[in-house]
Amino acid sequence: MVDQDVNIRRVTPAEAEAFRALRLEALHDHPADFGSDWESERDLPLAHFAAQLADNHVMGAFIGGELAGLVCLLFHPKVKERHRAYIWGVYVSPRGRGRGVAGPLLDAALAVAFERVSQVELNVRVGNAAAERLYLSRGFVACGGIPGIHLVDGVLYDDTLMVLRREGVG
Repeated sequence: MVDQDVNIRRVTPAEAEAFRALRLEALHDHPADFGSDWESERDLPLAHFAAQLADNHVMGAFIGGELAGLVCLLFHPKVKERHRAYIWGVYVSPRGRGRGVAGPLLDAALAVAFERVSQVELNVRVGNAAAERLYLSRGFVACGGIPGIHLVDGVLYDDTLMVLRREGVG
């Protein structure tokens, strides 16, 4: 059950500053869990983050009006891939954890995705048990993996590829 003071909705380009701050927090505090890195993104202009919000469908969890969680959706533009969406940048800040935010946030993103596509995909770092449990609880299944996808401080990290198909399709 999500707390009453949590509002889940799309993050708009006008909220790029809050998105940038939360994204940089995620990259800084959990470098092995993301393909991007804090060092590459910290000096990017605010316009970059506003463009990400315009080009992707980013769902946010707002607690007391403050952005505390993200699930980002990329819709593929190519004809042969338009049936697919990719989830990226999933993060709930420490101030949002334990408040029932992650599940409803993911559910909101999936509802948006399945209005347009029949398949949603994501990568999750092997060993990120909380994220793995969340995705499995929503019906995602592992469909492969990428060993050594990220190198962070001399350590290689593996990812599991996961997919969720809308019922009755494929």
